[in-house]
Amino acid sequence: MRSLNTPILALLLSLSTVSCAEESEVENTHVAAKTAAIENIQEVNEVNEVSAKAMPTPEVVEVAKPAGPVQTIQTAIVKLNQLTTVATYSPQLVGRLIQTEVAPLFDFDHIASEIALVSNLRLGNEEQAYFVTKIKQNIVASLLSRLTQTRSTSFAFISARPIIGGSISVKLKVNGYYSYGMFLDLIFHQTADQSWKIADIVLNNDSLINYYQKMVLIKLRRYGVYGMLGRL
Repeated sequence: MRSLNTPILALLLSLSTVSCAEESEVENTHVAAKTAAIENIQEVNEVNEVSAKAMPTPEVVEVAKPAGPVQTIQTAIVKLNQLTTVATYSPQLVGRLIQTEVAPLFDFDHIASEIALVSNLRLGNEEQAYFVTKIKQNIVASLLSRLTQTRSTSFAFISARPIIGGSISVKLKVNGYYSYGMFLDLIFHQTADQSWKIADIVLNNDSLINYYQKMVLIKLRRYGVYGMLGRL
């Protein structure tokens, strides 16, 4: 039995040794893999930290909101009064002030579109741009002519009321134009970019748009489209 058990014991010992060696090798492999994984995680974290430091902090850009109707109306009255003051004391600066301060208060594209609407006038892009420019020039020239003919004119706010379509009608008293004063209404409307601009002026129950609609119709019937454009 001893002679038979000796080889068996030797075989069991050898198997035990191999098993221990394999377990040790597997354990070493697991430890190595775990160590490598930890190192990889540390490298990733370091890269992320460097990237986070390198990336610039995004700037928050505040978009200016268009002025509301109250502020726009107040600004318009102030600029009109400034214009009349300049017309009294420095007439040579009136034209420049109208172009830089007063003209931007108007929505000339809308005014021109409303004028062309009644005559079913269909213009190309170039003709439309020319039409808008001529309407703007006429309104500015008319305003300049009126102001240079008067002295000590001032605009006083009377009232404001909403009208159909979401527009606002602002009634002003024009002091100094006649001995008893004169009243006009500025029609403000909201444009596509949410700003408020003057879309029409009403004087003695006749609006600026109606006046030019009649003019365009007469010239269109007499001279045709291009003749009308040349005679605005």
